[in-house]
Amino acid sequence: MANFNLDVTLKKSLEEFKSKRAEDMAWKTGTEYRDGKFSLTFLNLPVEVTYPEGVVVNKITGEEIGLIERILILHYFTHSGGSPILNKNITFKELPGGNIYIDPFSNRCIRPLIHVFGKDLDRFRSAGEKFGGEKQAFGDISFRFYPLPRIPVTFVLWGEDEEFPPNANIILDESASDYLPTEDYAFLCGMLFGKLKGCLSK
Repeated sequence: MANFNLDVTLKKSLEEFKSKRAEDMAWKTGTEYRDGKFSLTFLNLPVEVTYPEGVVVNKITGEEIGLIERILILHYFTHSGGSPILNKNITFKELPGGNIYIDPFSNRCIRPLIHVFGKDLDRFRSAGEKFGGEKQAFGDISFRFYPLPRIPVTFVLWGEDEEFPPNANIILDESASDYLPTEDYAFLCGMLFGKLKGCLSK
């Protein structure tokens, strides 16, 4: 999803979205479809997606969401295969082609997570709780979030000590590749981090 190619990516996503049956996409994505609109929660924001137009609107403000966000949601609808969440943990590298995109993923997600929260785990705890995360048992502190209905994402942090600097990781479910292309997880997890960072000022 290179930035210079977004218009082409959107056009392709819309064509694929229109070619699929709404009812099939609804059950595969775990969303509600009624009166020509899908309803779902995206990064804790209630949104509607019109079918077949593929317009994505913030249900609170009535405004269209950003272009990259729209493409991500359309990809979720067109890529989802309906697999159950397997509760088997993997990292980004274990996704198909994950090694190819690991640097963009680290730059968008892992490094910012360490930079903002690594030296103050209480800030991460506060942000995770404010954003509705589910506390997990990984690392020194971890939270699981659902940026899209069937995509659990767990942010894990280890605080610094006398021997090691702070560190972080992001855990996905083994079913992740059935819901989004690998490259999209760099964008999705980066957006999730941005939402957590935004919780610090609230």
